[in-house]
Amino acid sequence: MGGMGTIHEANDFRIFRDNNAMTLNVVEASRAAGVRLFLLASSACVYPDHLQSDPGVDVKLKETDAFDQPPPRTQGLYGLEKLVGELILQNAAGDMQIRIARLHNVYGPGGTWHGGREKAPAAFARKAVAACMLGLDAPEIEMWGTGQQRRSFLYIDDAVLGVASRCSDNSLVRKVLGWEPAISLQEGMQRTVQWIRSQISDDASEDLLRSYLRSEVVQLADAAKIFAILLPVTSRGSSHADDCLNNLKTFAATLRDTTWRDSHSLGGQTFRARVYLLIDDEDEPLKSGRAEEVLLSSGIHDVRTLLCHEPRGHVCALWRLGAATAWRDGCDYFVLMGDDVQLLDEGWMRQIHAVFSGNVVPGFGCLSFTDISFPGMPTFPVVSRVHMDIFVGRVIPEVFVNQDGDPFLFQLYRRFDASQMLPLRRRNSVGGSGPPRYDRRHAIDWTFEPLDRATTTVESWLASCSHNVQRLLTLDVIVPSFRVPLETLDTVLSLTSSPTCSVMFIVIIDDPLSSAVSVLEARHGHRSDVRIRVNPRNLGASATRNRGLAESAGEWVHFLDDDVDPAPNLLLETELAIRAHPDAAGFVGTVHFPVADTIFKTAVHLSGVTYFWDIAQKMPQHADLPWGVTASLIARRNLFKVEFDLRYPKTGGGEDIHFCILKRHLFIANGLAGFHAAPRVQCTHPWWNKGRRSYSRFHNWSIGDGSLALTFPQHSYQCYYPTSAELLSLTILGTLAGLAMGSLGVVRFGVNLTIAAVLANVVHDLLRHLVLERTVDERSTASRIGWAAAIVEGTFIRIWSEAGRLRGQVQRRELNYRTYGRRFDWFAGRIGPGPIDHERRMLAERFFTWLAMCVLLCS
Repeated sequence: MGGMGTIHEANDFRIFRDNNAMTLNVVEASRAAGVRLFLLASSACVYPDHLQSDPGVDVKLKETDAFDQPPPRTQGLYGLEKLVGELILQNAAGDMQIRIARLHNVYGPGGTWHGGREKAPAAFARKAVAACMLGLDAPEIEMWGTGQQRRSFLYIDDAVLGVASRCSDNSLVRKVLGWEPAISLQEGMQRTVQWIRSQISDDASEDLLRSYLRSEVVQLADAAKIFAILLPVTSRGSSHADDCLNNLKTFAATLRDTTWRDSHSLGGQTFRARVYLLIDDEDEPLKSGRAEEVLLSSGIHDVRTLLCHEPRGHVCALWRLGAATAWRDGCDYFVLMGDDVQLLDEGWMRQIHAVFSGNVVPGFGCLSFTDISFPGMPTFPVVSRVHMDIFVGRVIPEVFVNQDGDPFLFQLYRRFDASQMLPLRRRNSVGGSGPPRYDRRHAIDWTFEPLDRATTTVESWLASCSHNVQRLLTLDVIVPSFRVPLETLDTVLSLTSSPTCSVMFIVIIDDPLSSAVSVLEARHGHRSDVRIRVNPRNLGASATRNRGLAESAGEWVHFLDDDVDPAPNLLLETELAIRAHPDAAGFVGTVHFPVADTIFKTAVHLSGVTYFWDIAQKMPQHADLPWGVTASLIARRNLFKVEFDLRYPKTGGGEDIHFCILKRHLFIANGLAGFHAAPRVQCTHPWWNKGRRSYSRFHNWSIGDGSLALTFPQHSYQCYYPTSAELLSLTILGTLAGLAMGSLGVVRFGVNLTIAAVLANVVHDLLRHLVLERTVDERSTASRIGWAAAIVEGTFIRIWSEAGRLRGQVQRRELNYRTYGRRFDWFAGRIGPGPIDHERRMLAERFFTWLAMCVLLCS
């Protein structure tokens, strides 16, 4: 519907075209469907103007007056279309019975009351309500025209299947239907005013109420929303220029087919796609106009070609130029595209507009298609004019060359819960996950300062406009995986966060040959919050986590191993910890083990190799933990870039300690905090190798962490008493020397020393756990005898672990008289000299126990 704010000369042609098309379509469809009775809602605008030109005379318009003094002279093309519609129906109704109702000035609750499409009763009612709400004592009510217009109005309840008048002759309807209007103008207006008042909030702003004092004029020709298609096109890198043009032709066909309905909609919001062709000025095959000819011949007529002075492959620079030009041209939406893209879903323009319009701040945010060539990746995004206004015509920063500009936009608005990947499919036929036509140049560290600076710009704009948009905490969960255990990964990927935290999951597969990869991708690869990446070969734990960091744009990362089961509330507790200490370098979560129901599992605990897995619960109030295992480790990502050192073994061991020490140092040096305990962030480790006996893992870890003493001399100490592994190595070497010399006595002596070393360690651990410290572990179900057996096995696990450190030192050629006796303080000095003194005492006690055993065995 529309009052004179819409039905005026400037809109006449469009209204005639749209209404006429709708009438023809409905009549044709009705005949095809076998409709028996057809009612056409016509209008009083079919009556000639000359019968209504005297404001002092009430002329009662009757049905036959439409053809008074032919040819018909209706009220504008709007009225002419209504009359043509009547004639079409009368001459093309076929077997349908037809009824025609010429409606006059229907008003009442439920009708349009603002925005330019309302009629006079609603407009006057709105202005009066707004004046009262503003408390104006003597308001001036805006009235269009001279004020001498005369109308009759019909309340909506009387209009349903009836007719009305703005001075209509009701003789025919009274004769045929026995109908008379029942609701007076005074009563109808009272009801209308009450309804309009109910539509206006009591806390409506003064600016909004004052806007209601005026009526708007709708210009339908200017109502179309323009989508700027920013389209870099290049023939360079293709085997032949026609390859590029063929791709462009395919793109143009999909653009035409998926936007036709949006571009030709009738009566509602319309849209237009305007293509900005961005061509290198040195691209001879295309600069002559061949690319534009392809678009025009494919039915894409709104095309603007820009020749760009940029090096080959500088796609982001072309996007910047095109977006700035389209912004100055007044475009509403900006679509970053490529000439090898195929759009697959009709109606994407209206769907994107609907989403942007429904945002808390209309137009705020970033939307993305679903790329079926590269699932889960927000490539080729869409932003609105709001984004261009915030950044004054700059769509993406200068740091971007030809990569990362699209995820930058998505990650920027993700921080405000305003990024969304829509179920609108497209295919990328050349780029995507395949080889591109130019060298990929990633923007260095764009997820740090460039992204943070843009975030600050958006925050400032929101504050200046008083928009209440909440800044989210952004957290990325990084899971390196070689085994690809589907059940565990499904559990991780099903974790939920609070509405104030945006979470993405980054799974890096370190075994490209794993058959489970395709299953994982089928289950989760379509999700916009999940990224599954596969290493080209087995790179190891440190490199895999570093790739996860490179994929991340969150402010925080949560490292999880692929063999831990996270608690359902893990992300909620992680957010609470971060918000409690936002200046921390990170947080150490708690990793539990199930109850030790075998001697081996109990021995693992007693050996000490799992001590730090639940350090957060052992030191829950400590504000500066030394480090945490990467099975559940949280770190601030976007401050002070730190990666995992690749010198450590692929299987891991020491790299987590190295990472934490470096990260903490940078934070402390800048006046921030170290790693906090997060005891409520909990995971369960279901035992390695399903609890079956195996020592190799602990040995391999120690190969790497044995280098920590020399890497971090500030966290090491000197102790000349040998470790059990060092002592055993010396005694075994002595035995082998005896064999080499052929001396039975030396061999016998060496064997006795070796046996003494083993017995000394076993006896010392038994005395320590059973007598001196009386160790009690509620996590074990072992009996008294089983407990003693577990202590003995724990001794061998500890020795084998120490042997790994010794082996690593030998392999790295770190063992000499200058470095001998350097031990790493596992607590990195956080809790004083206690741990160092304890370790020195243990080494001394074992050494002197060994000496005593040697005396007994050799006497």
